[in-house]
Amino acid sequence: MKIDLHCHTKATKKGDGDARNVTPELFREKVANADVKIVAITNHNHFDLDQYYTLRDTVKDFCQVWPGVEIDIQGKTKWHLIVVSNPENVKLFNVQVKGLFNGKNINKCALTMEEVFNALNSCDVIYIPHYHKSPGIKEDDRKRLSELVGDNTRIFLELSNHRSLGVYTNYGYRSIIGSDVKDWNQYDQCEFAELKLPVENFSQFCLLAKRDEAIVETLLNKKQSLILIGKPHESVSVKIKLYQDVNIFFGPKGTGKSELIKSLLSEVSSRGLSCVSYIAQERGEEFKRLISTAGMERDITKVGASLCDEEFCIIANWKDTNPTPFEQYLNWYQTRENSANKQRMKITEATALSFTKTDKYDQHRGDKELIRGISKDIAKIDLHEYLDKDQSKKLIELLKQLECNIISARQKDLIDEHSTKLANMTISKIKEHADRSTDTVSKPSSTGLNEYAENRMILLHAVTVILETLLLPECNEKEYLGELEDKGKIYINYRYRFLRPRDSYTKEFDSSIGINRLKDIVVALKSIRDNIFADDMASRVDELNQKLKDADITSIKPFLGISKYICDENGEEYIASNGEQGILLLQRALQKDADAYFLDEPELGMGGSYIDANIRPLIVNLARRRKYVVVATHNANIAVRTLPYTSIFRTHENGQYLTYIGNPFNDTLVNIEDQNDVRSWAEESLHTLEGGYDAFYERKDIYESKSN
Repeated sequence: MKIDLHCHTKATKKGDGDARNVTPELFREKVANADVKIVAITNHNHFDLDQYYTLRDTVKDFCQVWPGVEIDIQGKTKWHLIVVSNPENVKLFNVQVKGLFNGKNINKCALTMEEVFNALNSCDVIYIPHYHKSPGIKEDDRKRLSELVGDNTRIFLELSNHRSLGVYTNYGYRSIIGSDVKDWNQYDQCEFAELKLPVENFSQFCLLAKRDEAIVETLLNKKQSLILIGKPHESVSVKIKLYQDVNIFFGPKGTGKSELIKSLLSEVSSRGLSCVSYIAQERGEEFKRLISTAGMERDITKVGASLCDEEFCIIANWKDTNPTPFEQYLNWYQTRENSANKQRMKITEATALSFTKTDKYDQHRGDKELIRGISKDIAKIDLHEYLDKDQSKKLIELLKQLECNIISARQKDLIDEHSTKLANMTISKIKEHADRSTDTVSKPSSTGLNEYAENRMILLHAVTVILETLLLPECNEKEYLGELEDKGKIYINYRYRFLRPRDSYTKEFDSSIGINRLKDIVVALKSIRDNIFADDMASRVDELNQKLKDADITSIKPFLGISKYICDENGEEYIASNGEQGILLLQRALQKDADAYFLDEPELGMGGSYIDANIRPLIVNLARRRKYVVVATHNANIAVRTLPYTSIFRTHENGQYLTYIGNPFNDTLVNIEDQNDVRSWAEESLHTLEGGYDAFYERKDIYESKSN
């Protein structure tokens, strides 16, 4: 939960801008937008009880408001001290603050620490001096304040930014950051401190600062948790409580952290929770799987194509026809007077009837299949859930009528077609019978030229449809993968494209067929198209059909190539380094929606600044969304700055593997096999994650010098 214990609501001193004055309406709007749950009103050398009540009541449904004041202190130097009171003592606090500044010029006065302590300590307060923030307390005055207050858990050092806050709060320093708001229109863009354990009141906040075991346990237990059995080794079982928050495994290498992560992942999955995992050591293989086309369907609809299965079927069943030989006409003419009886049978002189498909012929055929599919799908729907009785009845009746009319139109087409075929067959049979009985040859029913041309046109149409389909443009679909600092947004590109003549060996096409066989088939198709009236068409089609049969091709699908590769926002292919692969895979894992996330050394191959600025916020956000986040890490930004609900410390000492469980809130790590063996969470974190006391404080000095 976000808290702001340094918040101005009035311009009280000379130099305070008017933008510090806030109305109740703006106060409510901005605090809500910033999602701040505790605000302390700390105006310079002044406390306004009436304004406090107004603002408190304005946000009481979602935010606590605590009374406070920011006081100019005169010590070794001049510095600022914020004092925040228990809201239960607000009336006393108001009286005491007024007494401190009675008769004084608040623009110029500076009080001593002793004056402030004697006046306000009885109000149950916490003290927040500026520290490495101008005007800040010096070390001598800090020690004096500590001696005066007597309880260091009541003193918090206010720092200037989150970077310094992260360093100082990690180990031993109770630090905080406030908005110090100067313009209320920009309030929701300020930096705020965060409490990992949500507190309900001021007293609970103070107990948490003391790391009171009972209050820590109470607050922890408000979180949903799982009791699991982890296995750092097949023969070892460890009882672990995972919270719907960040849970950290840390310790030296080779102590079974990775095995623990995998065993917990398996158990959580077995309980029916959806899980996402990222194992840094396996990122290379995982990245290969990510861009593998295994399981990627050759979906021809991506390029707007049809299967062309009907066209391939036409080619497979195509048989050549020839015009009627002139010899048959000569035989007819020479034998036409051999039988007087046959001459009286005028039907033997008849020619075949012709049948021409109407413009609606193919449409009626397609509509018939379509309406039957629609009717079957509609029958699966419980219409009464969406329509009343009359509407359902009317819909069914209309569908039946539509189906009946379509079938009727289709029947008429078929009757016309088959009656023509039947008439021609009848004429042909009569001629055959007459010829056998009279030793004559009847006049051919047709020259066969129309049938010959129509048959070739059917073949040409089928081949042309296939070849034109192969010319359709490729389809590229981008799926967001992650973002790289210097490259911007990175995507996985799914490419679908048909075979092209210049293509050489490529993995895009079905390896069981081979790209050369596919190209041979395309060449054969083009040969048929370009020589449609060739005398040897039958042999050309036979050769093509043999090629199709050998490759087991019955549709255009095998000609569609599929590939996946990494690209930038412009679609240009990008080769990611090993470290970048890890960054992208980790981002992808953390962006998936799941119940639990298991991360094994997510920091591997990544810079510390990147981890802190990009990965840590994602982990913290998952915790806010009440996800189980389990991380094995050697990185302090992850292990410490996420303030994990559970820390599992694994170590190997004197030939034994030891497991300690605890948290940063009460600074304890307890040996699961010996409750009397208790270690400091801060000390173990310092030693294991920061390289020890000296290494940490060297970095601390560097941070201090940079922030000054």
